[in-house]
Amino acid sequence: MMEKLTKDIFSNLEFITSTIPSNFNFIKREIDLNNKTCFVLFISGIADKNLVEEYILKPLLNSNIKAKNQDIIDEILKKHLYSSDVSVTNSIPDIALQLISGKSIILIDNCDAAIVCNTTNNNYRQIEESTSEKSVYGIRESFTENLELNLTILQRKVKNPNLKLEKYIIGEKFKSELVLVYIDGVIDPQVLTNIKARISNLKIPAAISSGVLEQFLDMRTYNIFPLSKSTERPDKVIFDLLEGKAAIFLSETPSALILPATFFEFFQGFEDYSERTITANFSRLMRFIAIITVMVLEPIYLVLLIYNPELFPYKLMSVIISSRQNIPLPPLLEILAMDVAVEILREGGLRLPNPIGTTLAIVGGIVIGDAATKANLVSPATLFIVAITVISTFIIPNYQMALTIRFIRFPMIILGQMFGFFGLLIGFYFLLIHLTKLESFGIAYFSPIVPSRFKDLLDAFIRAPLKEALKEPKSLKPSQKSPKN
Repeated sequence: MMEKLTKDIFSNLEFITSTIPSNFNFIKREIDLNNKTCFVLFISGIADKNLVEEYILKPLLNSNIKAKNQDIIDEILKKHLYSSDVSVTNSIPDIALQLISGKSIILIDNCDAAIVCNTTNNNYRQIEESTSEKSVYGIRESFTENLELNLTILQRKVKNPNLKLEKYIIGEKFKSELVLVYIDGVIDPQVLTNIKARISNLKIPAAISSGVLEQFLDMRTYNIFPLSKSTERPDKVIFDLLEGKAAIFLSETPSALILPATFFEFFQGFEDYSERTITANFSRLMRFIAIITVMVLEPIYLVLLIYNPELFPYKLMSVIISSRQNIPLPPLLEILAMDVAVEILREGGLRLPNPIGTTLAIVGGIVIGDAATKANLVSPATLFIVAITVISTFIIPNYQMALTIRFIRFPMIILGQMFGFFGLLIGFYFLLIHLTKLESFGIAYFSPIVPSRFKDLLDAFIRAPLKEALKEPKSLKPSQKSPKN
């Protein structure tokens, strides 16, 4: 296949047409330029037809071009095109990519180069408030499916000459634009090198969404912990850029990937930095208590019932025993049955429209719980434990990490059933080993604990006064040889 344009316009047109789908909306508009054949190529819908007519066709049809041969391109660029974003190329694969990206191509006979004009159709969803990341404080804007608009939102807020935007084309079957954003001089060079290397070596059929891209960036196929954060909110991206991280924007995707990410920051709410120190720490403490509750409350309840009932206070044990009378199911099946029912209701609520989904989750939970206790399939005590666990999952700010924590409780329940408290210790031991071995683009996932960075702990479990909490984390600077404190 020919890679470069020749001076034969019809041969060029044939090869370009063979590289892209010849659908009905692929427009090839022929015009005459001072007795020279010219074709304007664009894909209607992806390219804005009004822009093509106003900025390309109208000035060219009304022009009086005097230059000849290759000089005609220079004259058109300097005198006759109203578009501000124009370029020249002679690569046929590049022309095909520009066409399917919404650009328009001008081919001229006896010229071995083509003019590329930006006529992309920017008819996208307007800026709205994020529905998945509600905020009490902070801005009300969220990203949209328009890549240029997302970058504009970010650049409008980050007025820093060191803000860098680097563009990549990824996808083996379907091409997508990817933009890497970082602040030069803030991000660690070693971390930046790792991120760029991972992007350059991506072998992905199609980057359909940021979730698909995230999995291809993660080299551990069966890792359950997210190694990057996804967000729709510009203020979160800005905050992480100032810490020394990078953000990845994908075309046609209304969210950004923030990387690298560490374990503890998934449990930090953005509002923590807008509240006073004491109240922010209270909220963060409640969050960590909720996380521990999700992972251990049901397993410990099961272990105490099966192996160590003597550890219950006498009055509490008598209440539990009376509530379990005439219950045919063992405790393990009770807990698993209610957990599975809750997960089914949760997934059903996500798939339905918002008003119906919310109603299903609330009413369904009440009806199933009430019916299960009245039918003596589940004891009230077990239902109470499951309800506390379910409510605790809602406090985890990040949806991806919430899924992971919800999943962890199931292996812990099985280990508790099989080995008692010893099984829970085994589960936490392997979980800790796994977390300490993980890395996110060269950064220890369990930092600032492993390796220990005392100053970074001021924004891990607690939130120190903002003067200390907003300092650049040493954990994100692996190339800087700094002491452990």
